[in-house]
Amino acid sequence: MSGRSLALLLAAALLLVAGQAAAEPMFLSKDYLRCTSCHFSPTGGGLLNDFGRTMSHTVLPTFPAASGADATAPDGEQAFLYGALGDALGDARLGVALRPSHLRFGFPGGSADRNLLMQADLQAAYRRGALTLYADIGRHPEGDGGELGSYEHWVSYQAASGLTVRAGRFLPAYGVKLADHTSFNRRTLGFGESDQVYGVEVSRSAGSTLVQVAVAPGRADAIIDDDGTRAFAATGRVQVDVAPRTVVVASGAYRASSDLGAASGSGGLALGLAPLSRLALWTQVDALGVDGAGTSVVVVHEASFEAYRGVWFKLSPQFRTGNDAEASDTGRLVFGATLLPRTHWNVNLTYARDHNYDFDVSTDTLMAQLHLFL
Repeated sequence: MSGRSLALLLAAALLLVAGQAAAEPMFLSKDYLRCTSCHFSPTGGGLLNDFGRTMSHTVLPTFPAASGADATAPDGEQAFLYGALGDALGDARLGVALRPSHLRFGFPGGSADRNLLMQADLQAAYRRGALTLYADIGRHPEGDGGELGSYEHWVSYQAASGLTVRAGRFLPAYGVKLADHTSFNRRTLGFGESDQVYGVEVSRSAGSTLVQVAVAPGRADAIIDDDGTRAFAATGRVQVDVAPRTVVVASGAYRASSDLGAASGSGGLALGLAPLSRLALWTQVDALGVDGAGTSVVVVHEASFEAYRGVWFKLSPQFRTGNDAEASDTGRLVFGATLLPRTHWNVNLTYARDHNYDFDVSTDTLMAQLHLFL
């Protein structure tokens, strides 16, 4: 393998699992079927709402709050900065997310290590009645030392009928939002960490059904950078809660051609099932078609098991076929552990092995990450 090829592989691996979103579909086993149960964002991740902070304080960690502790108190351990501001914020909510991490990447003939701060964000939300304002700002692990920017900033209005309209910068709803944004059902399909759009989303929750549709003139970064990749995009997602721990999701996406890219479309089905209170299983299958380049298929499965309270183990086999433009069939096997010792902080350990079947080349990535959400 050439030095240039190794350099490209290294660059890709250093982004692997960087800046993971705080979305955890494994909590389906705890009867949490919707992202909005714990997050302000309808697509999950980002700042926790009051209920999410309560769960991280009393239900999810290995060492929960003492019996009888008031988990809703504004000056409690679960609140922003451990309640240092009390109720001074009123209807506003603040949060700080920090992710110091260590990455080790192995490739044929060598390895490389890197310590980095994957995330350092200030997150804010203001909710009054049906109106919600949301924004984050922080250092992103891009370029030569990180750049200050905002992944999400939007405003939404929720009517009494369950209809919600959201406008701004956000990641459109599609399939299952696994925590790892490099998962084949996320980055490969165009829903990675930096694939937010500037657009409008309309959603409606009615009983056991959630419908989310978004349209946008293009990716937010493509609009800001004017890099020739801006293209109209539309996405749709329908979730049906079949049972308390069984969910079916159908999704579709379309992206028009840009100055530098061909038009593409994808569609898929996902099934979430939690047969036990400590076991969550998610499977998603998608087909991605690109004009002039044929169709590829993406299959992702994730099994999460809580071996002990707050101690989760994950296994995720993934596979994607190549198309005429990218002829490589690639497989990935991910082993992970998520530890939730106490309110507002956890530890993620992940080992991923990628294999390119066409070139018979394998790479390995090991990540150790401390996640603080204060």
